[in-house]
Amino acid sequence: MRLLASAILWTHAAAGAIWVGACACFVIAGLALSSGSDEQRNFVQSAAPRIDLLGLVAAIVLLVTGFINLMTAGVARRFIFSTAFMSVLAIKIALFIAMIVVMTWSMRIGAVIRSVIARGRDDAVPGAMTRMTRAHLAIVAMGALALILGTWLMGS
Repeated sequence: MRLLASAILWTHAAAGAIWVGACACFVIAGLALSSGSDEQRNFVQSAAPRIDLLGLVAAIVLLVTGFINLMTAGVARRFIFSTAFMSVLAIKIALFIAMIVVMTWSMRIGAVIRSVIARGRDDAVPGAMTRMTRAHLAIVAMGALALILGTWLMGS
């Protein structure tokens, strides 16, 4: 049973790292691609949705494994948690919700811009790419904080 709990904990940490890492890759590409270039348009059309899908799958795994980890910790502690533990957990949950909101907002921008491109208009790509890059940067920042808080939870 201990091995399973360990595997779930590491799966949770890996899912968080994959989500944040995918968003960091998006940010790097967003900053590296020339505004209005064919490469930027191609990124928005094909790579961005794949990166977002990877992030979304990682977020789902993160949610499921986080719940299992909480239940495991609850059983071990008879669901008696310290105030500090609950405060950190509440911050992590709030960060997760904010990250999901930002991710869905960015994905909606991506879907809209892809439909605009399909109609032959490329002029809106640079602005959309800027907004999506900023959204992914926000996810990276929030995710980094959540990962740091997670290391504290592991030790408590």
